[in-house]
Amino acid sequence: MKPPPNKRVSSASQRKQQHLLDVKIRVGLERERRVRAVAGFICKSVLLVALGVGVWLGGKEAWRRCVWENPDYFVREPEVKTDGTLTREQILAAAEIVEGRNILTVDLGKSRSALEMLPQVESAEVQRAFPNRVTILVTERRPIAWLTPKWGDDPTTSERALLIDARSIVLRCRVLLPEYYHLPIISGVETANLVPGQRASAFDIQAALKLVQLNADSTRFQVRNIDLVKGYCLVVTDQRRAKITFGFDKLDTQLTRLNRLLDAIEPTHQEIRTVNLIPERNVPVTFYDPAQEAAEAAAAEAVAEAAQAKADKSKGAARNSGNTARPADAAKKPSTPAPKTKAPSASPGGKPSPAEPLKKPFNLNG
Repeated sequence: MKPPPNKRVSSASQRKQQHLLDVKIRVGLERERRVRAVAGFICKSVLLVALGVGVWLGGKEAWRRCVWENPDYFVREPEVKTDGTLTREQILAAAEIVEGRNILTVDLGKSRSALEMLPQVESAEVQRAFPNRVTILVTERRPIAWLTPKWGDDPTTSERALLIDARSIVLRCRVLLPEYYHLPIISGVETANLVPGQRASAFDIQAALKLVQLNADSTRFQVRNIDLVKGYCLVVTDQRRAKITFGFDKLDTQLTRLNRLLDAIEPTHQEIRTVNLIPERNVPVTFYDPAQEAAEAAAAEAVAEAAQAKADKSKGAARNSGNTARPADAAKKPSTPAPKTKAPSASPGGKPSPAEPLKKPFNLNG
């Protein structure tokens, strides 16, 4: 037997009514529930805010009492290490580190930058160790020469003299150390145009510094003064008062020629008076002559005596012109003749010494 087909037992309108919810609730109860929910949220928010403020204020007060105002975190006896002339007080003042302040107030980067801005400081390092230790390490610049405006100026007493290091940084001498007395002098420099703490970039100063560094370890030839007044060369005075002329270029090659010259004259026991190292061949050299030195000394003494006699004579004439009550016989008295100048001494051979020694070229390549 065949089953009957599927048929819906309800109509469309009946099915539509079956999906409707029959909910009956009072309006007052719903409003009361919403009010309780909003009030609970507000109370929780206020509680959380109050808790956060309390924690922040409590932590701040605890930090203030336990750290900022705690004597255990106050800086005590900062350790300062330096290899130069700066004093402990000068370094602490420049770094703005005060003993008795909280260690957290020390700005390490700012203190290091302030120290390195000092002209005589090459590098600085500031370290902090809790709870109350601060260490400052300062490396100062090492000058290698003096700078003076004129040849013959004493840099240890002149206010216009400056120091300069190997990096061409100009320094002002605040404390005169014993090793400064033996530094070579670079003269002919207008020091008024140089600023301490900045680099001297002039070409002639750079060449003079290079010569000082190249000759730092030499014992045969020691630089005492480098004169830059000519502007096209370096006139060097060594420990034996010899005048040696260098060009600005190829200083190492010129030093090699000088060493070869010293090797050549060492067996003769002669002392160089002047030498010009600018020519590469036939270097002109002069040597000291004892007879000539004696003649020059006598001539200089004679000139000094003549100048003194002339000054005495002028003073006597001024006194005579001011005295109006002088007797008549005094006016007729002949004046005392000025002393005669001393003639320069002669050489051992009976002939007067020449004013300058004969310059003979020295062939380094022969």
